[in-house]
Amino acid sequence: MKVSKEQISELEAILNEAASDLKKVTSKKMFGCHALFANGNVFSLVWKHGQIGVKLTHEADYEKLMKMKGATPWKAGPMKMAHWVLVPKNLESRQALRPWLALAHDQALTMPAKTKTASKIKTTKKKRA
Repeated sequence: MKVSKEQISELEAILNEAASDLKKVTSKKMFGCHALFANGNVFSLVWKHGQIGVKLTHEADYEKLMKMKGATPWKAGPMKMAHWVLVPKNLESRQALRPWLALAHDQALTMPAKTKTASKIKTTKKKRA
């Protein structure tokens, strides 16, 4: 399904507006998508196929949202992304999305802070002559 840049921009605006009063939120690209982070942990994004996703690390919350008509697990190719739900279209408004976004945000804040780590340097051993 082809999604226009305008549709993606609209979803990004909805996501940003719904998160506007949440604390410690930053945004950056992840997998080429607009994503929101709390304390360095990703908790929501706009998937390039035109859907908003939230990461719910508590199984009961994940299952509750997945039971809603139109909710689907986020799949990147054949791989199912753990804890991620692509929200139903009826949640794509600030008011409807806000409770789920706040829940995902709170769960991200309870996880250990992620910080950038230096890339590992590959070393090779010299062969003895």
